[in-house]
Amino acid sequence: MLTALRARVARLEGSLRNRHSRDAIPICDGLPVDGLARAAVHDVLATSPGCGAALCALLLARTGGTVLWIALEQDGLLAWPPGLVRFGLTPAKLVLARTSRRSDALWAMEEALRCPAVSGAVLALPPEQTAGHHPLDLTATRRLQLAAEAGGALGLLLRPDVGSVAPSATTTRWRISAHPAEAEATLDAECWQLELVRTKAGRPGGPWAVTWNAAAGQLVLAATIARPARQAAR
Repeated sequence: MLTALRARVARLEGSLRNRHSRDAIPICDGLPVDGLARAAVHDVLATSPGCGAALCALLLARTGGTVLWIALEQDGLLAWPPGLVRFGLTPAKLVLARTSRRSDALWAMEEALRCPAVSGAVLALPPEQTAGHHPLDLTATRRLQLAAEAGGALGLLLRPDVGSVAPSATTTRWRISAHPAEAEATLDAECWQLELVRTKAGRPGGPWAVTWNAAAGQLVLAATIARPARQAAR
């Protein structure tokens, strides 16, 4: 009887994980990637805090619920709510948390991912935490991954793209950096280079030149911006 009960629980848990994985968060129109799976943790490696925070903000905004942004006191990576509105993340849905210790930040991230009332969470780490002795080893990221699977939330680890990054249990790893604006881009457009460095499902891809269209609230492949005019001329 105990064996049958365990099998039933395993089926239920598997069904829940599959449902969450199918409900992916779209990342960019025209990108040959389905999106970022819920109930999972994803790495975001950024060459600058600005583009990394922007990507995390637009992804968290698409979760549709309350999100948590966690940072350490000694760095400047705590989100500035007015600046995130441009990417669809309103202050009403954003909870900010700052801790003095890395262990507390990891604990807060794990608890947030387990909480069914939280739809997404980001843990932002400064350069000091990724140089030399890396704080997020396989054990730490595995705990976060299990917490996300239990709660169904989208987890993001925002880290500087400096040197090598230790192996982790995250579902995907993305790299984002600034990119020269396309000729057709508007003056207020945000242009980035996006790359899928690692994924548990499928193959890595990119880099892709993408542009944030604030008016439409969409991230699109930069190459698609100029296509309508050319196609119309044919």
